[in-house]
Amino acid sequence: MLVPDAGRMDLRLAATVFTAIFLAAGCGEEPIEPDDTPPDLSGSYTLVSFTSTFTAGDTLTPPAADGSFTLVQTSVLEQEAMGTLDLFIMFPSETGPGTTLENEGVYTNRFDGSWEQEFTTGFQALGTFTLQNNILTVVVTEPALAVSTTVWRKQ
Repeated sequence: MLVPDAGRMDLRLAATVFTAIFLAAGCGEEPIEPDDTPPDLSGSYTLVSFTSTFTAGDTLTPPAADGSFTLVQTSVLEQEAMGTLDLFIMFPSETGPGTTLENEGVYTNRFDGSWEQEFTTGFQALGTFTLQNNILTVVVTEPALAVSTTVWRKQ
């Protein structure tokens, strides 16, 4: 009859116990969550392009259109950031001297890419935003009268 080596048994037992403790220690930890706060869009932007119902669906770029957009983030709550905005866009009109969109208000951007804006005039719009390499794109999808895509470059 073979008698197992006591030293080998202790080593195997120690390895098994160590593995069990190591695995058990990892089970109780909270998973590490990725940063799910929305990006801080604060800054001054210049107009790259503007497409809207106001332009009859045409995409206008400087110098045919000119504009600036300033955002100041004022608060963040979980996956939602809020702030103030200042918007100025001027573009030509075929029937007159041109149109100027100018207003101040507030905005909300969310981690999921949704966007809301409300101007001091009471006008509200909903849509989406993306920010890549200092290029901010705001797509307004509601209301139908204000459907637009505006692309801005951060200064």
